[in-house]
Amino acid sequence: MLAAGILIYLLIEILGDAAGQTSASIQAATAGSGSADIAILLIILLIGGFFIGFISLVAIQQKWITQAAELGAKRLSWMIAVGIGLHNLSEGLAIGQSFAAGKAGLAIGLVIGFTLHNATEGFGIVGPAVREGRKVPWKTILLLGLVGGGPTFVGTLLGSLWTSTALSVFVLAMAGGAILYVVKELFLGVRRETAQQFVMTALVLGFGIGWGTETITAVAQAGRDTSSGQNIIREADGDVISRSDASAPQPHISKQEAAEQDQIVSDMLHEKAMVPKILPDGTKEFDLTASTLPWQLYPGQVIQAWGYNNQVPGPLIRLKVGDKVAIVLKNELPQPTTMHLHGLAVPNDMDGVPEITMDGMTEGTQKPIQTGSSFTYRFTVTPQMIGTHLYHTHVNDDFQMDMGLHGVLIVDPASTSVQPHYDVDALYELASFKVDGSESENVFTMDGKAYPETPVLNVKKGQRVLIRLVNASAEEFHVMHLHGYTFAIVARDGNPLSTPEYANTVTLGPSQTADIAFTANNPGQWMFHCHILDHTENPSAAGDGSATHMADMGGLMTFINVN
Repeated sequence: MLAAGILIYLLIEILGDAAGQTSASIQAATAGSGSADIAILLIILLIGGFFIGFISLVAIQQKWITQAAELGAKRLSWMIAVGIGLHNLSEGLAIGQSFAAGKAGLAIGLVIGFTLHNATEGFGIVGPAVREGRKVPWKTILLLGLVGGGPTFVGTLLGSLWTSTALSVFVLAMAGGAILYVVKELFLGVRRETAQQFVMTALVLGFGIGWGTETITAVAQAGRDTSSGQNIIREADGDVISRSDASAPQPHISKQEAAEQDQIVSDMLHEKAMVPKILPDGTKEFDLTASTLPWQLYPGQVIQAWGYNNQVPGPLIRLKVGDKVAIVLKNELPQPTTMHLHGLAVPNDMDGVPEITMDGMTEGTQKPIQTGSSFTYRFTVTPQMIGTHLYHTHVNDDFQMDMGLHGVLIVDPASTSVQPHYDVDALYELASFKVDGSESENVFTMDGKAYPETPVLNVKKGQRVLIRLVNASAEEFHVMHLHGYTFAIVARDGNPLSTPEYANTVTLGPSQTADIAFTANNPGQWMFHCHILDHTENPSAAGDGSATHMADMGGLMTFINVN
Protein backbone atom coordinates (compact mmCIF):
# COMPACT_ATOMS: atom_id res chain seq x y z
CA MET A 1 0.00 0.00 0.00
CA LEU A 2 3.05 2.25 0.14
CA ALA A 3 2.92 2.08 -3.66
CA ALA A 4 -0.80 2.95 -3.67
CA GLY A 5 -0.16 6.04 -1.55
CA ILE A 6 2.53 7.27 -3.95
CA LEU A 7 0.29 6.61 -6.94
CA ILE A 8 -2.70 8.38 -5.39
CA TYR A 9 -0.56 11.47 -4.95
CA LEU A 10 0.62 11.26 -8.55
CA LEU A 11 -2.98 10.83 -9.71
CA ILE A 12 -4.07 14.03 -7.96
CA GLU A 13 -1.03 15.93 -9.24
CA ILE A 14 -1.19 15.07 -12.92
CA LEU A 15 -4.96 15.22 -13.34
CA GLY A 16 -4.95 18.60 -11.58
CA ASP A 17 -2.32 19.81 -14.03
CA ALA A 18 -4.21 18.56 -17.10
CA ALA A 19 -7.53 19.90 -15.86
CA GLY A 20 -5.90 23.23 -14.96
CA GLN A 21 -4.51 23.72 -18.47
CA THR A 22 -7.90 22.86 -19.94
CA SER A 23 -9.75 25.22 -17.58
CA ALA A 24 -7.34 28.05 -18.43
CA SER A 25 -8.08 27.55 -22.13
CA ILE A 26 -11.84 27.61 -21.46
CA GLN A 27 -11.52 30.83 -19.44
CA ALA A 28 -9.42 32.45 -22.17
CA ALA A 29 -12.01 31.51 -24.81
CA THR A 30 -14.82 32.85 -22.64
CA ALA A 31 -12.95 36.14 -22.15
CA GLY A 32 -12.37 36.48 -25.88
CA SER A 33 -8.59 36.23 -25.64
CA GLY A 34 -8.37 32.58 -26.67
CA SER A 35 -9.78 30.17 -29.23
CA ALA A 36 -12.96 28.24 -28.53
CA ASP A 37 -11.76 25.51 -30.91
CA ILE A 38 -8.60 25.00 -28.85
CA ALA A 39 -10.66 24.85 -25.65
CA ILE A 40 -12.95 22.21 -27.14
CA LEU A 41 -9.95 20.22 -28.37
CA LEU A 42 -8.39 20.22 -24.89
CA ILE A 43 -11.67 19.05 -23.34
CA ILE A 44 -11.77 16.14 -25.81
CA LEU A 45 -8.12 15.29 -25.17
CA LEU A 46 -8.59 15.47 -21.40
CA ILE A 47 -11.58 13.13 -21.37
CA GLY A 48 -10.29 10.94 -24.21
CA GLY A 49 -6.81 10.62 -22.74
CA PHE A 50 -8.19 9.61 -19.35
CA PHE A 51 -10.48 7.05 -21.01
CA ILE A 52 -7.67 5.60 -23.13
CA GLY A 53 -5.29 5.39 -20.17
CA PHE A 54 -7.86 3.56 -18.07
CA ILE A 55 -9.30 1.25 -20.73
CA SER A 56 -5.95 0.39 -22.32
CA LEU A 57 -4.81 -1.38 -19.16
CA VAL A 58 -8.07 -3.31 -19.09
CA ALA A 59 -7.31 -4.43 -22.64
CA ILE A 60 -3.72 -5.30 -21.71
CA GLN A 61 -4.93 -7.43 -18.81
CA GLN A 62 -7.51 -9.23 -20.94
CA LYS A 63 -5.20 -9.84 -23.91
CA TRP A 64 -1.93 -10.97 -22.38
CA ILE A 65 -1.47 -10.45 -18.66
CA THR A 66 -4.34 -12.71 -17.65
CA GLN A 67 -3.03 -15.38 -20.02
CA ALA A 68 -0.17 -15.85 -17.57
CA ALA A 69 -1.96 -16.65 -14.36
CA GLU A 70 1.28 -17.57 -12.65
CA LEU A 71 2.49 -13.96 -12.87
CA GLY A 72 0.51 -12.70 -9.85
CA ALA A 73 2.65 -9.93 -8.38
CA LYS A 74 4.39 -9.53 -11.72
CA ARG A 75 1.11 -8.53 -13.30
CA LEU A 76 0.76 -5.65 -10.89
CA SER A 77 4.40 -4.65 -11.26
CA TRP A 78 4.09 -4.45 -15.04
CA MET A 79 0.88 -2.46 -14.84
CA ILE A 80 2.42 -0.07 -12.33
CA ALA A 81 5.47 0.37 -14.55
CA VAL A 82 3.28 1.20 -17.56
CA GLY A 83 1.24 3.78 -15.62
CA ILE A 84 4.33 5.39 -14.14
CA GLY A 85 6.01 5.34 -17.55
CA LEU A 86 3.19 7.40 -19.03
CA HIS A 87 3.51 9.85 -16.16
CA ASN A 88 7.27 10.04 -16.58
CA LEU A 89 6.78 10.89 -20.24
CA SER A 90 5.18 14.15 -19.12
CA GLU A 91 8.07 14.75 -16.70
CA GLY A 92 10.50 14.25 -19.56
CA LEU A 93 8.53 16.75 -21.64
CA ALA A 94 8.95 19.33 -18.86
CA ILE A 95 12.71 18.76 -18.78
CA GLY A 96 12.95 18.96 -22.57
CA GLN A 97 10.91 22.16 -22.72
CA SER A 98 13.23 23.76 -20.16
CA PHE A 99 16.28 22.95 -22.26
CA ALA A 100 14.49 24.12 -25.42
CA ALA A 101 13.81 27.48 -23.75
CA GLY A 102 17.50 27.83 -22.87
CA LYS A 103 16.91 27.43 -19.11
CA ALA A 104 19.61 24.91 -18.33
CA GLY A 105 19.59 25.72 -14.61
CA LEU A 106 15.90 24.92 -14.28
CA ALA A 107 16.25 21.77 -16.36
CA ILE A 108 19.04 20.47 -14.12
CA GLY A 109 16.90 21.20 -11.07
CA LEU A 110 14.01 19.30 -12.61
CA VAL A 111 16.28 16.34 -13.38
CA ILE A 112 17.35 16.19 -9.72
CA GLY A 113 13.78 16.50 -8.46
CA PHE A 114 12.38 13.94 -10.89
CA THR A 115 15.24 11.53 -10.09
CA LEU A 116 14.25 11.57 -6.44
CA HIS A 117 10.61 11.24 -7.41
CA ASN A 118 11.32 8.30 -9.70
CA ALA A 119 13.26 6.57 -6.95
CA THR A 120 10.10 6.48 -4.85
CA GLU A 121 8.15 5.28 -7.88
CA GLY A 122 10.57 2.34 -8.08
CA PHE A 123 9.28 1.19 -4.70
CA GLY A 124 5.80 1.32 -6.18
CA ILE A 125 6.82 -0.89 -9.10
CA VAL A 126 8.46 -3.66 -7.07
CA GLY A 127 6.05 -3.30 -4.13
CA PRO A 128 3.66 -6.11 -5.14
CA ALA A 129 6.46 -8.67 -5.45
CA VAL A 130 8.05 -7.61 -2.15
CA ARG A 131 4.68 -7.88 -0.43
CA GLU A 132 4.40 -11.54 -1.53
CA GLY A 133 7.98 -12.25 -0.42
CA ARG A 134 9.22 -12.91 -3.93
CA LYS A 135 12.70 -12.15 -5.17
CA VAL A 136 12.62 -10.13 -8.38
CA PRO A 137 15.34 -11.13 -10.89
CA TRP A 138 17.72 -8.39 -11.98
CA LYS A 139 16.66 -8.84 -15.58
CA THR A 140 13.05 -8.15 -14.64
CA ILE A 141 14.07 -5.15 -12.56
CA LEU A 142 15.97 -3.72 -15.51
CA LEU A 143 13.03 -4.26 -17.87
CA LEU A 144 10.59 -2.73 -15.38
CA GLY A 145 12.94 0.21 -14.96
CA LEU A 146 13.11 0.64 -18.71
CA VAL A 147 9.32 0.63 -19.03
CA GLY A 148 8.81 2.95 -16.05
CA GLY A 149 11.79 5.24 -16.44
CA GLY A 150 12.61 5.06 -20.15
CA PRO A 151 9.75 7.41 -21.16
CA THR A 152 11.43 10.15 -19.15
CA PHE A 153 14.29 10.16 -21.67
CA VAL A 154 11.87 9.88 -24.60
CA GLY A 155 9.85 12.80 -23.24
CA THR A 156 13.01 14.84 -22.74
CA LEU A 157 13.96 14.33 -26.37
CA LEU A 158 10.48 15.15 -27.65
CA GLY A 159 10.13 18.14 -25.34
CA SER A 160 13.36 19.63 -26.63
CA LEU A 161 12.14 19.36 -30.23
CA TRP A 162 8.42 20.16 -30.11
CA THR A 163 6.00 21.17 -27.37
CA SER A 164 2.25 21.57 -27.27
CA THR A 165 -0.41 22.23 -24.65
CA ALA A 166 -2.62 19.68 -26.37
CA LEU A 167 0.11 17.03 -26.13
CA SER A 168 0.65 17.81 -22.46
CA VAL A 169 -3.05 17.56 -21.58
CA PHE A 170 -3.46 14.30 -23.50
CA VAL A 171 -0.40 12.61 -22.00
CA LEU A 172 -1.23 13.70 -18.45
CA ALA A 173 -4.85 12.58 -18.78
CA MET A 174 -3.75 9.23 -20.21
CA ALA A 175 -1.33 8.76 -17.33
CA GLY A 176 -4.10 9.61 -14.87
CA GLY A 177 -6.37 6.96 -16.31
CA ALA A 178 -3.61 4.36 -16.18
CA ILE A 179 -2.67 5.16 -12.59
CA LEU A 180 -6.31 5.10 -11.48
CA TYR A 181 -6.62 1.56 -12.86
CA VAL A 182 -3.45 0.47 -11.11
CA VAL A 183 -4.64 1.93 -7.79
CA LYS A 184 -7.91 0.06 -8.21
CA GLU A 185 -6.00 -3.19 -8.69
CA LEU A 186 -3.83 -2.54 -5.63
CA PHE A 187 -6.89 -1.97 -3.46
CA LEU A 188 -8.46 -5.16 -4.74
CA GLY A 189 -5.27 -7.02 -3.82
CA VAL A 190 -5.37 -5.99 -0.14
CA ARG A 191 -9.09 -5.99 0.55
CA ARG A 192 -8.83 -9.28 2.49
CA GLU A 193 -5.72 -8.37 4.44
CA THR A 194 -6.25 -8.70 8.20
CA ALA A 195 -3.78 -5.99 9.24
CA GLN A 196 -5.87 -3.14 7.86
CA GLN A 197 -4.38 -0.55 10.23
CA PHE A 198 -0.92 -1.37 8.91
CA VAL A 199 -2.25 -1.26 5.34
CA MET A 200 -3.80 2.20 5.83
CA THR A 201 -0.67 3.46 7.58
CA ALA A 202 1.40 2.38 4.62
CA LEU A 203 -1.08 4.12 2.31
CA VAL A 204 -0.72 7.43 4.18
CA LEU A 205 3.06 7.01 4.33
CA GLY A 206 3.18 6.43 0.59
CA PHE A 207 1.14 9.59 -0.03
CA GLY A 208 3.57 11.51 2.18
CA ILE A 209 6.56 10.16 0.30
CA GLY A 210 5.00 11.17 -3.02
CA TRP A 211 4.25 14.67 -1.72
CA GLY A 212 7.69 15.09 -0.18
CA THR A 213 9.61 14.20 -3.30
CA GLU A 214 7.28 16.32 -5.46
CA THR A 215 8.04 19.28 -3.21
CA ILE A 216 11.68 19.05 -4.26
CA THR A 217 10.51 19.28 -7.86
CA ALA A 218 8.32 22.28 -6.98
CA VAL A 219 11.34 24.05 -5.51
CA ALA A 220 13.16 23.55 -8.81
CA GLN A 221 10.14 24.75 -10.78
CA ALA A 222 9.91 27.84 -8.58
CA GLY A 223 13.07 29.19 -10.13
CA ARG A 224 11.64 29.92 -13.54
CA ASP A 225 8.44 29.62 -15.55
CA THR A 226 9.45 28.82 -19.11
CA SER A 227 6.26 30.16 -20.67
CA SER A 228 6.08 33.51 -18.91
CA GLY A 229 9.68 34.27 -17.98
CA GLN A 230 8.75 34.70 -14.31
CA ASN A 231 10.19 33.56 -11.02
CA ILE A 232 7.33 31.64 -9.43
CA ILE A 233 6.99 30.11 -5.99
CA ARG A 234 4.40 27.34 -5.91
CA GLU A 235 2.85 25.08 -3.36
CA ALA A 236 3.49 21.39 -3.98
CA ASP A 237 0.15 21.07 -5.79
CA GLY A 238 1.17 23.80 -8.23
CA ASP A 239 -0.79 26.74 -6.79
CA VAL A 240 1.08 30.02 -7.20
CA ILE A 241 2.13 31.67 -3.95
CA SER A 242 4.05 34.56 -5.49
CA ARG A 243 5.68 35.50 -8.75
CA SER A 244 8.09 38.06 -10.10
CA ASP A 245 9.65 38.71 -13.48
CA ALA A 246 13.27 37.67 -13.37
CA SER A 247 14.19 38.42 -16.98
CA ALA A 248 13.23 42.09 -16.90
CA PRO A 249 14.72 44.65 -14.53
CA GLN A 250 12.43 45.72 -11.73
CA PRO A 251 10.53 48.89 -12.73
CA HIS A 252 11.73 52.16 -11.29
CA ILE A 253 11.18 55.87 -11.88
CA SER A 254 13.41 58.90 -11.52
CA LYS A 255 12.69 61.84 -9.22
CA GLN A 256 11.59 63.85 -12.23
CA GLU A 257 9.22 61.09 -13.34
CA ALA A 258 7.83 60.86 -9.80
CA ALA A 259 7.19 64.61 -9.82
CA GLU A 260 5.48 64.33 -13.21
CA GLN A 261 3.24 61.55 -11.90
CA ASP A 262 2.35 63.66 -8.85
CA GLN A 263 1.29 66.46 -11.22
CA ILE A 264 -0.88 64.03 -13.21
CA VAL A 265 -2.56 62.98 -9.96
CA SER A 266 -3.12 66.60 -8.89
CA ASP A 267 -4.63 67.38 -12.30
CA MET A 268 -6.96 64.39 -11.91
CA LEU A 269 -8.09 65.55 -8.47
CA HIS A 270 -8.91 69.02 -9.84
CA GLU A 271 -10.59 67.56 -12.94
CA LYS A 272 -8.15 68.83 -15.55
CA ALA A 273 -9.51 67.04 -18.59
CA MET A 274 -7.86 65.81 -21.75
CA VAL A 275 -7.92 68.30 -24.63
CA PRO A 276 -9.40 66.69 -27.76
CA LYS A 277 -8.60 67.29 -31.40
CA ILE A 278 -11.45 69.04 -33.22
CA LEU A 279 -12.06 67.45 -36.60
CA PRO A 280 -13.42 69.42 -39.61
CA ASP A 281 -16.97 68.18 -38.97
CA GLY A 282 -16.80 69.28 -35.32
CA THR A 283 -16.16 65.81 -33.90
CA LYS A 284 -14.10 65.78 -30.72
CA GLU A 285 -11.40 63.14 -31.12
CA PHE A 286 -9.67 61.70 -28.05
CA ASP A 287 -6.59 59.61 -28.83
CA LEU A 288 -5.77 56.97 -26.22
CA THR A 289 -2.90 54.49 -26.29
CA ALA A 290 -3.01 51.45 -24.00
CA SER A 291 0.53 50.43 -23.03
CA THR A 292 2.71 49.29 -20.15
CA LEU A 293 4.46 51.85 -17.96
CA PRO A 294 6.30 52.12 -14.64
CA TRP A 295 3.97 53.69 -12.05
CA GLN A 296 4.72 54.45 -8.43
CA LEU A 297 1.82 53.49 -6.15
CA TYR A 298 3.57 54.73 -3.00
CA PRO A 299 7.22 55.21 -1.95
CA GLY A 300 9.14 52.02 -2.60
CA GLN A 301 6.38 50.35 -4.62
CA VAL A 302 6.79 50.84 -8.37
CA ILE A 303 4.89 48.46 -10.64
CA GLN A 304 4.84 47.82 -14.37
CA ALA A 305 1.28 49.04 -14.82
CA TRP A 306 -1.01 48.97 -17.83
CA GLY A 307 -2.54 52.36 -18.53
CA TYR A 308 -3.87 54.83 -21.04
CA ASN A 309 -1.57 57.59 -22.33
CA ASN A 310 1.19 56.67 -19.92
CA GLN A 311 -0.80 57.30 -16.75
CA VAL A 312 -2.96 55.52 -14.16
CA PRO A 313 -5.86 56.15 -14.12
CA GLY A 314 -6.29 57.17 -17.76
CA PRO A 315 -6.90 60.79 -18.74
CA LEU A 316 -10.15 62.42 -17.65
CA ILE A 317 -12.50 62.68 -20.63
CA ARG A 318 -15.04 65.51 -20.32
CA LEU A 319 -17.96 65.89 -22.70
CA LYS A 320 -21.24 67.74 -22.93
CA VAL A 321 -24.61 66.85 -24.39
CA GLY A 322 -24.63 67.23 -28.16
CA ASP A 323 -20.93 66.51 -28.69
CA LYS A 324 -19.96 64.23 -31.55
CA VAL A 325 -17.22 62.03 -30.13
CA ALA A 326 -14.52 59.74 -31.50
CA ILE A 327 -12.31 57.88 -29.01
CA VAL A 328 -9.43 56.26 -30.89
CA LEU A 329 -7.89 53.44 -28.84
CA LYS A 330 -4.52 52.10 -29.99
CA ASN A 331 -3.35 48.88 -28.38
CA GLU A 332 0.35 48.59 -27.51
CA LEU A 333 -0.24 45.98 -24.81
CA PRO A 334 1.03 42.38 -25.02
CA GLN A 335 -2.55 41.07 -25.28
CA PRO A 336 -5.88 42.12 -26.86
CA THR A 337 -8.11 44.71 -25.24
CA THR A 338 -11.26 46.80 -25.77
CA MET A 339 -12.88 49.78 -24.03
CA HIS A 340 -16.30 49.90 -22.41
CA LEU A 341 -17.93 53.26 -21.65
CA HIS A 342 -19.70 52.24 -18.47
CA GLY A 343 -23.21 53.64 -18.06
CA LEU A 344 -23.36 55.34 -21.47
CA ALA A 345 -26.08 54.16 -23.86
CA VAL A 346 -23.83 54.26 -26.93
CA PRO A 347 -24.70 52.42 -30.18
CA ASN A 348 -24.42 48.68 -29.61
CA ASP A 349 -21.39 48.24 -31.87
CA MET A 350 -19.56 50.83 -29.75
CA ASP A 351 -20.15 49.02 -26.43
CA GLY A 352 -16.70 47.40 -26.26
CA VAL A 353 -17.78 43.81 -25.55
CA PRO A 354 -15.31 41.39 -27.20
CA GLU A 355 -16.70 38.68 -29.43
CA ILE A 356 -17.07 35.30 -27.72
CA THR A 357 -17.81 32.11 -29.65
CA MET A 358 -19.62 29.34 -27.76
CA ASP A 359 -21.36 26.32 -29.29
CA GLY A 360 -20.90 27.76 -32.76
CA MET A 361 -22.59 31.04 -31.85
CA THR A 362 -20.75 34.37 -31.68
CA GLU A 363 -21.81 36.99 -29.17
CA GLY A 364 -20.30 40.39 -28.46
CA THR A 365 -20.09 43.73 -30.21
CA GLN A 366 -16.56 43.88 -31.64
CA LYS A 367 -13.45 41.86 -32.29
CA PRO A 368 -10.82 42.39 -29.57
CA ILE A 369 -8.25 45.02 -30.51
CA GLN A 370 -5.09 43.06 -31.20
CA THR A 371 -1.61 44.28 -30.31
CA GLY A 372 -0.58 47.01 -32.76
CA SER A 373 -4.16 47.67 -33.92
CA SER A 374 -6.65 50.46 -33.23
CA PHE A 375 -10.40 50.88 -32.92
CA THR A 376 -12.49 54.06 -32.94
CA TYR A 377 -15.52 54.39 -30.66
CA ARG A 378 -17.96 56.89 -32.17
CA PHE A 379 -21.13 58.27 -30.62
CA THR A 380 -23.11 61.45 -30.01
CA VAL A 381 -23.58 62.53 -26.39
CA THR A 382 -27.21 62.37 -25.23
CA PRO A 383 -28.92 63.56 -22.02
CA GLN A 384 -28.92 59.95 -20.79
CA MET A 385 -25.14 60.17 -20.48
CA ILE A 386 -25.00 63.15 -18.09
CA GLY A 387 -23.00 62.53 -14.94
CA THR A 388 -19.89 60.81 -13.57
CA HIS A 389 -18.92 57.54 -15.27
CA LEU A 390 -16.15 54.97 -15.58
CA TYR A 391 -14.43 53.76 -18.73
CA HIS A 392 -12.46 50.52 -18.61
CA THR A 393 -11.11 47.50 -20.45
CA HIS A 394 -13.46 44.60 -21.17
CA VAL A 395 -10.95 41.86 -22.11
CA ASN A 396 -9.37 39.70 -19.42
CA ASP A 397 -11.21 42.16 -17.22
CA ASP A 398 -10.10 41.25 -13.71
CA PHE A 399 -6.42 41.21 -14.63
CA GLN A 400 -6.38 44.23 -16.95
CA MET A 401 -8.38 46.47 -14.62
CA ASP A 402 -6.15 45.58 -11.68
CA MET A 403 -3.20 46.57 -13.86
CA GLY A 404 -4.65 50.07 -14.32
CA LEU A 405 -6.76 50.04 -17.52
CA HIS A 406 -9.53 52.38 -16.40
CA GLY A 407 -10.38 56.07 -16.23
CA VAL A 408 -13.18 58.56 -15.61
CA LEU A 409 -15.57 60.21 -18.05
CA ILE A 410 -17.75 63.18 -17.04
CA VAL A 411 -20.68 64.38 -19.12
CA ASP A 412 -22.10 67.86 -18.52
CA PRO A 413 -25.47 69.19 -19.69
CA ALA A 414 -25.51 71.27 -22.88
CA SER A 415 -26.08 74.32 -20.71
CA THR A 416 -24.23 74.71 -17.42
CA SER A 417 -27.02 76.92 -16.10
CA VAL A 418 -29.08 73.84 -15.22
CA GLN A 419 -26.34 72.50 -12.93
CA PRO A 420 -26.02 73.35 -9.23
CA HIS A 421 -23.10 75.67 -8.54
CA TYR A 422 -20.09 74.40 -6.62
CA ASP A 423 -16.98 76.36 -5.77
CA VAL A 424 -14.88 73.20 -5.77
CA ASP A 425 -15.43 70.23 -8.11
CA ALA A 426 -13.02 67.40 -7.23
CA LEU A 427 -12.53 63.80 -8.38
CA TYR A 428 -11.28 60.73 -6.54
CA GLU A 429 -11.04 57.54 -8.60
CA LEU A 430 -10.66 54.55 -6.25
CA ALA A 431 -8.75 51.58 -7.64
CA SER A 432 -7.02 48.35 -6.63
CA PHE A 433 -3.84 46.52 -7.61
CA LYS A 434 -2.32 43.09 -6.95
CA VAL A 435 1.35 43.44 -6.05
CA ASP A 436 4.15 41.15 -4.85
CA GLY A 437 2.51 38.07 -6.37
CA SER A 438 -0.76 38.44 -4.46
CA GLU A 439 -3.78 36.72 -6.00
CA SER A 440 -6.13 39.21 -4.28
CA GLU A 441 -6.22 43.00 -4.45
CA ASN A 442 -3.84 44.35 -1.81
CA VAL A 443 -2.94 47.93 -2.78
CA PHE A 444 -5.68 50.55 -2.96
CA THR A 445 -5.31 53.95 -4.58
CA MET A 446 -6.99 57.33 -4.93
CA ASP A 447 -6.33 58.87 -8.36
CA GLY A 448 -3.57 56.31 -8.86
CA LYS A 449 -1.70 56.75 -5.57
CA ALA A 450 -1.85 55.03 -2.17
CA TYR A 451 -1.27 56.97 1.04
CA PRO A 452 1.08 58.71 1.80
CA GLU A 453 1.02 59.83 -1.84
CA THR A 454 -2.74 60.24 -2.17
CA PRO A 455 -3.69 63.79 -3.25
CA VAL A 456 -4.90 66.16 -0.51
CA LEU A 457 -7.85 68.46 -1.23
CA ASN A 458 -7.55 72.02 0.09
CA VAL A 459 -10.69 74.15 0.29
CA LYS A 460 -11.63 77.45 1.87
CA LYS A 461 -14.13 77.84 4.65
CA GLY A 462 -17.59 78.51 3.30
CA GLN A 463 -17.02 76.98 -0.12
CA ARG A 464 -19.52 74.58 -1.62
CA VAL A 465 -17.69 71.34 -2.43
CA LEU A 466 -18.61 68.52 -4.83
CA ILE A 467 -16.53 65.33 -4.73
CA ARG A 468 -17.02 62.75 -7.47
CA LEU A 469 -16.19 59.19 -6.35
CA VAL A 470 -15.60 56.37 -8.85
CA ASN A 471 -14.86 52.78 -7.82
CA ALA A 472 -12.58 51.33 -10.51
CA SER A 473 -11.65 48.26 -8.44
CA ALA A 474 -12.26 44.98 -10.25
CA GLU A 475 -13.29 43.12 -7.08
CA GLU A 476 -13.58 45.24 -3.93
CA PHE A 477 -16.32 47.39 -2.43
CA HIS A 478 -15.25 50.63 -0.74
CA VAL A 479 -17.00 52.52 2.08
CA MET A 480 -15.77 56.12 2.02
CA HIS A 481 -16.07 58.10 5.23
CA LEU A 482 -15.46 61.83 5.75
CA HIS A 483 -14.59 63.00 9.26
CA GLY A 484 -16.17 66.17 10.60
CA TYR A 485 -19.08 66.41 8.17
CA THR A 486 -22.42 65.10 7.09
CA PHE A 487 -22.52 65.25 3.32
CA ALA A 488 -25.31 64.98 0.77
CA ILE A 489 -25.19 62.17 -1.78
CA VAL A 490 -26.53 64.10 -4.76
CA ALA A 491 -26.00 61.55 -7.57
CA ARG A 492 -25.40 57.83 -8.04
CA ASP A 493 -24.04 56.24 -11.21
CA GLY A 494 -24.34 59.62 -12.92
CA ASN A 495 -28.03 60.02 -12.09
CA PRO A 496 -28.97 63.00 -9.89
CA LEU A 497 -31.10 62.12 -6.87
CA SER A 498 -34.34 64.07 -6.60
CA THR A 499 -33.96 63.82 -2.83
CA PRO A 500 -30.34 63.81 -1.65
CA GLU A 501 -29.23 61.20 0.89
CA TYR A 502 -27.46 62.58 3.96
CA ALA A 503 -24.68 60.48 5.46
CA ASN A 504 -21.06 60.44 6.56
CA THR A 505 -20.23 57.21 4.69
CA VAL A 506 -21.05 56.13 1.15
CA THR A 507 -20.64 52.59 -0.21
CA LEU A 508 -19.54 51.95 -3.77
CA GLY A 509 -19.44 48.55 -5.44
CA PRO A 510 -17.11 47.88 -8.38
CA SER A 511 -17.82 50.35 -11.24
CA GLN A 512 -20.28 52.41 -9.17
CA THR A 513 -20.00 56.19 -8.87
CA ALA A 514 -21.38 58.68 -6.35
CA ASP A 515 -21.29 62.48 -6.15
CA ILE A 516 -21.21 63.90 -2.63
CA ALA A 517 -21.59 67.56 -1.64
CA PHE A 518 -21.08 69.63 1.50
CA THR A 519 -20.43 73.17 2.61
CA ALA A 520 -16.96 73.57 4.12
CA ASN A 521 -18.09 75.26 7.35
CA ASN A 522 -16.03 73.24 9.84
CA PRO A 523 -12.35 74.27 9.68
CA GLY A 524 -9.68 71.69 10.21
CA GLN A 525 -7.75 68.80 8.72
CA TRP A 526 -10.36 66.11 8.08
CA MET A 527 -9.50 62.53 7.23
CA PHE A 528 -11.26 61.01 4.22
CA HIS A 529 -10.81 57.25 3.99
CA CYS A 530 -12.30 53.84 3.27
CA HIS A 531 -13.85 52.26 6.34
CA ILE A 532 -13.00 48.75 5.17
CA LEU A 533 -9.88 49.21 7.19
CA ASP A 534 -7.54 46.79 5.47
CA HIS A 535 -8.02 49.10 2.47
CA THR A 536 -6.14 51.76 4.48
CA GLU A 537 -2.93 49.71 4.72
CA ASN A 538 -0.14 49.03 2.30
CA PRO A 539 1.43 45.53 2.17
CA SER A 540 4.07 45.11 4.87
CA ALA A 541 5.57 42.56 7.23
CA ALA A 542 3.20 43.84 9.93
CA GLY A 543 0.19 42.66 7.93
CA ASP A 544 -3.04 43.97 9.46
CA GLY A 545 -1.26 44.72 12.72
CA SER A 546 -1.18 42.75 15.96
CA ALA A 547 -0.49 43.08 19.68
CA THR A 548 3.20 43.27 18.87
CA HIS A 549 3.26 44.94 15.45
CA MET A 550 1.84 48.28 14.33
CA ALA A 551 0.42 48.46 10.80
CA ASP A 552 1.23 51.70 8.98
CA MET A 553 -1.52 53.74 7.39
CA GLY A 554 -1.73 53.53 3.59
CA GLY A 555 -4.13 52.83 0.77
CA LEU A 556 -7.44 54.69 0.56
CA MET A 557 -6.74 57.56 2.92
CA THR A 558 -6.22 61.28 2.45
CA PHE A 559 -7.18 64.59 4.05
CA ILE A 560 -9.52 67.42 3.18
CA ASN A 561 -8.11 70.63 4.63
CA VAL A 562 -10.64 73.34 5.35
CA ASN A 563 -8.83 76.64 5.92
